[in-house]
Amino acid sequence: MRVTDLTLGCLVILAGIAIFISAIDFTVIPGQSYGAGTMPRAIAFATVGTGIFLTVKALLAKGRFGLELEEWVFNRGSLLRIGMILALIVFYIAGAPILGFAPTAFLILIVAMLVLGTRPLIAVPVSLVATVAIQQSFGKLLLVPLPRSDFLPFLW
Repeated sequence: MRVTDLTLGCLVILAGIAIFISAIDFTVIPGQSYGAGTMPRAIAFATVGTGIFLTVKALLAKGRFGLELEEWVFNRGSLLRIGMILALIVFYIAGAPILGFAPTAFLILIVAMLVLGTRPLIAVPVSLVATVAIQQSFGKLLLVPLPRSDFLPFLW
């Protein structure tokens, strides 16, 4: 699917306006002229500016408004693979609190790679290395609390 520049520009402008509106109620830090809303408002202005640039560029090129669907959208296999990835996301949401992060991520990565056509000889070690790398990056480096389980209760 290809989103035309005119459509994308209009959507980006709307997103920038939404960001600005959501930051209106952010409070100012006492004694300073800026507060929690400063950065979101700056991002909103940059987003609207980018949207205006895309829209003007598309209008100058006589762009059309809309979507252009690619051939793969009508391929049943592609839709099944997309559905499987969405099912794996739901599986993570439901399974991670029960199984813990490491086993759930390992299973998801293996299944996703096999569904997308990776050979099992490559999928298994890559899934293992990726799971450990993600666990260490988020759990140790970024200190994000990842779900643990009774199966693997120890800390890495």
